[in-house]
Amino acid sequence: MKLLNRSIQSYLFYAIGIIIISVPLFYFVIQRIISNDVDRALRLQKAEIVNRIERISDRDPFAILDAFGPDIIFNRLPVYRSYDSLYTLQKINPVTQYPVSYRILESNILIRGLPYKIVVQNSLVSSQDLIKSIVLILALLLVAIITGMLWINRRLSKKLWLPFNHTLARLKQFRVDSPDPIPLQKTDIDEFADLNNVIATLSENNRRLYLLQKEFTENASHEMQTPLAVLQGKLELLMQTNPITEQQATLIEELSDAAQRLGRLNKTLLLLTRIDNNQFAGKEDISLDKLLKEILLQYEETIAAKQLQIMAAPIEPARCRMNRTLAEMLISNLLNNAIRHNLPSGKLWVTLEKGILTVKNTGQSEPLDESKIFTRFHKNSKDKSSIGLGLEIVKKICTLDGFILRYRFEYGLHSFSVHLGATNDR
Repeated sequence: MKLLNRSIQSYLFYAIGIIIISVPLFYFVIQRIISNDVDRALRLQKAEIVNRIERISDRDPFAILDAFGPDIIFNRLPVYRSYDSLYTLQKINPVTQYPVSYRILESNILIRGLPYKIVVQNSLVSSQDLIKSIVLILALLLVAIITGMLWINRRLSKKLWLPFNHTLARLKQFRVDSPDPIPLQKTDIDEFADLNNVIATLSENNRRLYLLQKEFTENASHEMQTPLAVLQGKLELLMQTNPITEQQATLIEELSDAAQRLGRLNKTLLLLTRIDNNQFAGKEDISLDKLLKEILLQYEETIAAKQLQIMAAPIEPARCRMNRTLAEMLISNLLNNAIRHNLPSGKLWVTLEKGILTVKNTGQSEPLDESKIFTRFHKNSKDKSSIGLGLEIVKKICTLDGFILRYRFEYGLHSFSVHLGATNDR
């Protein structure tokens, strides 16, 4: 989840919580206030009725009790007992046939020494309608305010975070081998300006270190060529000298193997340097299916020596535009990796269909570490002859030609696939 959405989500949860708590609370508070006002009005109404009756000079003042209307009820009591009660009661409206809430005051009073029960009632319809209207207006107002605040916050946050998003997009496009500096957007926000300065410094330092490392590797590889050739030649001459003991022959053979391995390493490093320097510029239309079949024929003896079983797989016609030497290296390194790390009498699949070159092989029972398999000198086996650069060459060729290189482990098979003609998103 993006940071902006995360912050807005927090605000939204807070706002919803405020609405859920405040609206019912406000409803009960308003209801209580209005209920207290109604109760006060009922008591005042009762006191006024009693005062009116006591001011009547007629001998029979109670003859006018019916004139107070249906909301005022008088009942004669045999004995006076102090009593005063307030409650809410629902009654059916005779006209609408809907229940109507009433607030009722029951009280025992003495009128000219005679005990009476007086019942005063007041309809709560208007009060309830008022409460509902107030609460609805409050809820709508809260929703409008919170919605407006969230909208303003989102618009403002997008504008404030625009320099950061621009910087992030440029970082995703950054390549350490590119000579151009990162085009960072100027901003008047101090934190983002400091971030841009740090990124610019770090990227420049990384580029400088990369160039130094690249220069060292290239120079070291070139300087090693002549001594390695001399060493290999001297070892071959030494092998031809007589007499030579068995122990000496073993030592010379081990030295020769080490020299050959060092020579392969040197040639591979030079190759990686040439790829980095884009020295394989010449591109041509290549029939990849024909080239794949030719290279498979070259590996027949190696496959047979390890007793591998090549499984029937489709090889469809496919064409791509790239350097032929790099195309051969791409296929050869994938095949060599699948053969070298395969099990004795294992299985090998090579497919080319729908523009995807896939090489699958049996091997170790656990998936490889995707974060390391394409890094320099990383080895997935204990094979001493492996120099750990084959998959890096494949990765660099794919990056150079815009192919997607993917690794998967499924059904006990290690699968490397090259998606031709697509932009490398890894």
